[in-house]
Amino acid sequence: MTRIAVLLPYKDMAEMARRVIDENHYRIEYVKVIESENAVNEARIAAEQGADIIIARGYQAQLIKSYTNIPVVEMRFHAQEIGLLIQRAKKLSRKERPVIGLAAFENMLCDLSRMEELFGVRLLISYIDRIEEVPDILHDMRREGTDCVIGGDTVCREAEKIGCYSVKFTATEESVRDAMERAKSMAYAVENEKRNTAQFETMLDTSFNGIIKINSDGRIIAINRLVENLLGKDMEEVKGEMLYDIFPQIDKWVVDAILTGERENCSSSIEIRGRSWMFLAAPIQFDEQITGAILSLHAITELVRKDRQMASHMLLHGYTAETHFPDIHTDDHAMRKVLETAKEYSLSDSPVLIYGGTGTEYYHIAEAIHNNSIRKGGPFVSVNISGLKEEEQMAVLFGSRNEAAGKEPWGKGALVRASHGTILIKEIEKLTLPVQYQLTRVILDGALNRTDILPMDNVDVRVIGMTRKNLQYSVNKGLFQESLYYVLHALTLEIPPLNERSRDLRYYIDKYFKEFCQKYNKPLVITEGGYECLLAFAWQGNTLQVRAFMERLVLTAKKRSIAEGVIRKLYGELYPYVDGARGEERVVVYKSEEAVKISELLRKHRGSRKLAAEELGISTTTLWRKMNKHGIESKYGVPEKNDRDIE
Repeated sequence: MTRIAVLLPYKDMAEMARRVIDENHYRIEYVKVIESENAVNEARIAAEQGADIIIARGYQAQLIKSYTNIPVVEMRFHAQEIGLLIQRAKKLSRKERPVIGLAAFENMLCDLSRMEELFGVRLLISYIDRIEEVPDILHDMRREGTDCVIGGDTVCREAEKIGCYSVKFTATEESVRDAMERAKSMAYAVENEKRNTAQFETMLDTSFNGIIKINSDGRIIAINRLVENLLGKDMEEVKGEMLYDIFPQIDKWVVDAILTGERENCSSSIEIRGRSWMFLAAPIQFDEQITGAILSLHAITELVRKDRQMASHMLLHGYTAETHFPDIHTDDHAMRKVLETAKEYSLSDSPVLIYGGTGTEYYHIAEAIHNNSIRKGGPFVSVNISGLKEEEQMAVLFGSRNEAAGKEPWGKGALVRASHGTILIKEIEKLTLPVQYQLTRVILDGALNRTDILPMDNVDVRVIGMTRKNLQYSVNKGLFQESLYYVLHALTLEIPPLNERSRDLRYYIDKYFKEFCQKYNKPLVITEGGYECLLAFAWQGNTLQVRAFMERLVLTAKKRSIAEGVIRKLYGELYPYVDGARGEERVVVYKSEEAVKISELLRKHRGSRKLAAEELGISTTTLWRKMNKHGIESKYGVPEKNDRDIE
């Protein structure tokens, strides 16, 4: 039961409160007269003795609210009480329309908008924030011609000092009764909150799922026992902590979207302590405001548990997936959406089709999907059938006639080897039509039949296909089976190329540059112009191309500072444009008109930068910068003295 304590500044008010309590049969046992300087300590003592709510007035109520977290009901004056005080002040001033000053804490007063009209006075109202302000407030009132002041003890004492009439605040039973009724309503709300909290805690403790409650800032309010066991921490240890600090596996931007109302729900998959969980999130809404969110974790039962022999086979043959979703870095919004969708696909057991160019993260995403799925305990097998003939494709995927007679599953086709796990088929668009037909049967029926005379094998495998081409085009051309297209295309991921993800491109440039600088012990730096140049390149090979280029750049760097010209020249040499005009292929290394002109002038003046600069009408310093920009080197003997000084 909720208990209420009444703390008041005057003895007569406390006696009045007791009469109201007795007459109305309020269940309030704690009524005490206190000094303002002891208000906070008295409130804490009342709370220790079981008080859930405190009724207080004016400055004392303000202190208790400021320095404790105990709910406070503030006792306010009724309009009729203020009216009686104004009448007394008007009578004391002996004027037809006196100026009446009213100095009080804002939490004590009701609406006074009609008081001047009703009582024929002019009101000067000053709100007190601190007791120390009272002398200054009264001096200001005196300067404005105040005839009488209404206030508490301190106000009345200061009024006497400056020779001003004063009327002391007095309350009637109406204000006391109103405070009691408001406290009674608050007590009912507190009781409901306690009941709801108890029900929620019971739900938390008896749920078979992990449950986390967060507030609108993303801080943890409560967790149940399952989550406690999962973390190895009690609720008190994580209460108040940011969700993302305790669960770094949960995407912050997704939960933030729930808390801001951008999304109404979220379903995904995450991995905690080597186990896959379905992750659901939904907002808590009250009075059209989002006050927090409920997150639940549902354990995903693995299709198969690895025993030692199976784990040994998988490790020996490379049938393990190393990548998890947190291992895949991105600062790009579009790529984040791809990863979020991939996590959602992890909850399904249907085929997935990934559109991704060479060097994109398609392989890592496929591994992460496997590691977040019910097939996590099974093998992850990757095959590339590009360049294989139809018979070879059949043998790789479904096994040969000789293999069919064997009993060891690790020696059969890739689909059997991936049974109870996942198979990634790279460049799936290059499967021949008969192989596509067989693969469709495996996906739809779980049946593997290599020839018409051999018995069927039951195969339980999830297929992830990777392609660089739009399969709809291949279907229209009759190169890809329509039924397989529709089976694969329901769960589709399209990985944006690296040159469309500037933040990710900068990340990989920095990552590989640092990696090779450390590997080859070369403390190099790239100029800002160099970075601008790197970020402008096409990088059609994505991360593979970036990594290879950065290794070559570091290995062959002749100066500590690598400028735009060196980078541009190396890129042109490694990845020249191939012109296919007139049926012949020619390698064309592009150079700007400015670069061509500078090279011609240097050749004309046999490497003299001074003469070349004079003909161009620029300084040798400017010429040197342009040579640096375009990667132009002088090939004619020793530079002139002036040129050497510039270098």
